[in-house]
Amino acid sequence: MLLHAERSASGKLHLDILLPIGMTIKEAQMAYTKELGVDFDEDCCSPERMIYITDADSQLYTSEKWYAELPEEEVEARREAYRIRGLSIDGRKKGMVHSEQLAAASETERQNEPTSETPQPNNRPSSQDYPQDYTGIPYSYIVEELADQLGGTPEHGNRNPFIFTMACHLRHICNDDPQWIRQVLPNYGEAQNRVNASIDSACRRNQSKNMPQKVKNAITLARKRVNIEKGMDEDSMMRQPRMPARLPAAVRLITSKAPMGYWPAIANTTFAAFATYTGGVKAEYWNGTMIELTQEHMLIGPMSVGKSSIKEPINHILHPIVERDKLSRLKEKEWAEQTNTKGANKDKPERPKDICKQVVDSDMTNAAFAQILEDAERAGDKAIFTIMDELEQLKKLAGGSTSEITEILRRDFDTDVYGQERVGTQSVKARAPMRMNLVMSTTPNTAKMFLGSNIDNGTLSRLSLSTIIKEDVERRPVFKRYDEAFDKKLAVYQARLENAKGTIVCSQAKNLALQLLDKGEERALMMGNESFQQLSYRAVEIAFRKSILLYIMNGMKWTKEIENFIIWTFEYDMWVKMCLLGEELTTKLERDNRIMKPGVSCLLEQLGDSFTRQEFEVLYKAQYRSTVEFKKSASNLLSQWKKRGWIEEDKTQNIFYKSENYYQKHAA
Repeated sequence: MLLHAERSASGKLHLDILLPIGMTIKEAQMAYTKELGVDFDEDCCSPERMIYITDADSQLYTSEKWYAELPEEEVEARREAYRIRGLSIDGRKKGMVHSEQLAAASETERQNEPTSETPQPNNRPSSQDYPQDYTGIPYSYIVEELADQLGGTPEHGNRNPFIFTMACHLRHICNDDPQWIRQVLPNYGEAQNRVNASIDSACRRNQSKNMPQKVKNAITLARKRVNIEKGMDEDSMMRQPRMPARLPAAVRLITSKAPMGYWPAIANTTFAAFATYTGGVKAEYWNGTMIELTQEHMLIGPMSVGKSSIKEPINHILHPIVERDKLSRLKEKEWAEQTNTKGANKDKPERPKDICKQVVDSDMTNAAFAQILEDAERAGDKAIFTIMDELEQLKKLAGGSTSEITEILRRDFDTDVYGQERVGTQSVKARAPMRMNLVMSTTPNTAKMFLGSNIDNGTLSRLSLSTIIKEDVERRPVFKRYDEAFDKKLAVYQARLENAKGTIVCSQAKNLALQLLDKGEERALMMGNESFQQLSYRAVEIAFRKSILLYIMNGMKWTKEIENFIIWTFEYDMWVKMCLLGEELTTKLERDNRIMKPGVSCLLEQLGDSFTRQEFEVLYKAQYRSTVEFKKSASNLLSQWKKRGWIEEDKTQNIFYKSENYYQKHAA
């Protein structure tokens, strides 16, 4: 219906639509503002109201039909629709129809013409009488798709049979109500009294209660159209989400020195550095549990794309902690030297208790890791941070065991206790809660090899992922200098994070987490991808932790910029995960579902209310792979179903339908 859209000189939106046949200007205005979710404006109902057309740059959309002359046939159909309602031919004047306007109608039509004083049971009802959508899909979309299924808009002379067929199909989604059908079905240029008669005849016809496949197809196509408009179709959902135009102040600062193509990677990886200031701080999640803000992030990108761009902002974020660590490193060095100078039979000096190193090198053994965790715990629930250029560095940390790597990552996300027990007097014996914030960089192939084998143990879902798209990066990107002015602004956020204590309760963050859970479930349904939903649960928790960090950095104040950014970071994290391992996730889920199925499922129950022979054979072959003479056995099974009265065959359309007998005896 949209003909033209533009921005006015004041920046407001002008929308011009083609009036639905039989609907007045005011009714159309009320209907489409309701659909748009905006307030109805009485001032927009006057056709004489002057609208100044703006320049070409302000034109957002122009239909080919904009200012096109309507066909004479359509003009007459529009006038006739108004006459039937007792309005003047321009749809404005109510009351008795003028005699000169009636002259255009035939003698029979004039005799049947209703007036404002007589009942009008067969007129098109007001748009407020019945729902405007079917399970969230506008009826107009379903009608358009159904019309296409039936051959498209009918030509003159074929309108009545077409309207009759359309009405028969629409009965399934309009509760067999002729008035409801009149509301949603166009008259296609036919006189309304003849349209009404065709609809009444269709509603009196005996027909099956099973929804025809054409109606199902129309609903499916219309739903896809709605999803595309909302950006909720699978193609749209798997496009790279773009960062909001307005970023939270802390994110805006941290990305300010880098070209835009690096912003997603920098914005996401730096949360691990920020979280290093908040060791021991907990946040109340939507379900009432208390969680710490630990961040584990993996940056995935091809070689030479600029993954090292994340290091400079991370270094500046952690600089105050690195300076503090110098004293502890000096004490540890002195202790080691004193120990080494003592003879074998001499008493060794005790390791100082006030050593705490928070920013640690990736080149550390498992024993050193356990000792560092205990030191950090003793110093007051401190968190530690490490950055690894390659995943291989994790093996040394985990004592050379790949399985131990995944255990460390999983337990770290959950702040589990970790350590080692040894008998030897010189061995490290330490146990403490894990609060390690981690940033790893790797290539897509290495990431797939590592994460692909760790889909089902929860490792992938606990990681926050980001990437750098080569096409988004300038040919020769230029970075600005991270100067003293940058550090001065950054110090405000570092201080707020370090001063945060105890448990943070942010109702807006909890509500947003619930919204993101709904979004994940909705998108999984739209995509028909259960693995998306399973991955989304921890992705929401990761996004929630980031929201609390931003909330703290913003002085315990929630903003729309924080909300929009967290929605983006959730969508972006899911996008990277699905792009990297979407196929592996789906395959793994299907395998698990097959393992967990209790015995062989009923083949007929798995088929839809209507199905083709091809659909049946695909499912039959998948379930009974070892069957000899497949075609013959498949035909025999279909014949048995027909003999028992469970299915009926429409040979003209080559479609099978489940019968009423089947539903009465076997359907739940």
